[in-house]
Amino acid sequence: MKKLTFPQLLFSSIFFVIAIFNILLLLLSGSVSELSQMFRLMTEPHGVYFFIEITFLVCGFIFSIFSMFRVYNLPKLYMLFIFYMACLFLYLLYYEIFVVVRSDLDLFSLEDTLAFNRDTMFVKPYRQMFVDYIMYIFFVILPSIIYIFSLNFSKQTKIGRILHLTKPNLNVVISTLFAFSIAPFFSGDIFGYIDMVMLVFGVCLVIFIWVKKKLILDSYEYFNLFLLLIISCVMIVCSHKFVDIESYFEIRKSIYAFVLFGWCNMWMVKLKAKSLQKDIK
Repeated sequence: MKKLTFPQLLFSSIFFVIAIFNILLLLLSGSVSELSQMFRLMTEPHGVYFFIEITFLVCGFIFSIFSMFRVYNLPKLYMLFIFYMACLFLYLLYYEIFVVVRSDLDLFSLEDTLAFNRDTMFVKPYRQMFVDYIMYIFFVILPSIIYIFSLNFSKQTKIGRILHLTKPNLNVVISTLFAFSIAPFFSGDIFGYIDMVMLVFGVCLVIFIWVKKKLILDSYEYFNLFLLLIISCVMIVCSHKFVDIESYFEIRKSIYAFVLFGWCNMWMVKLKAKSLQKDIK
């Protein structure tokens, strides 16, 4: 059993709260008729999930700036990478607050109620495809390749030390898959089925790593994998009403923001100027 650090413990604890909350929301709104509108009310524009996403993005930006000042004499490459992450968090904040146009559908309007029955309500826009697939590639595919083939990065080079430092752990992979699983797989177009295949493939990768590399998993990762399997079953079995593709995406974005913040928190707290200067020498 590997030693847990405080950032990993914090990440797993927050993920547990987020996962349980979303599982209960999706399960109840998809199986209890009296609560069928709860999903829509929770994901309405500038609602609960919007503020959750903004909170994690703000925390990510503040922590990135703090990390730059905490170890001000880091090598320039590290400082540049931290600065890039701070700019990314700031851009995402600006984009979500000032650029994104959210559709506000009124449940008491006959016209908007009929809109929920249209097939186009579950067609995945290119913006969602870009976000989903970028997160899937960087936080599922690439880390899985590293773990499966036991790739080691040379600490003798600056790029190698950066890659070794920022390598996502399996909790990050599982959390990304958890977010990716919250989608109307059987209600949309062909991309819904493509996403379903990608989800199954991602879960198979994690299980394969679990079987092949048991020593790199801890009790939190076992339980998080169990939560991932639960939410996958909920999304396959339950049917949600009075929602559109944007409602699912609001939940995914909030978890993606958490994943980005948690991943940055894990590797930024490891930065120590003296040890890095010794590595360079």
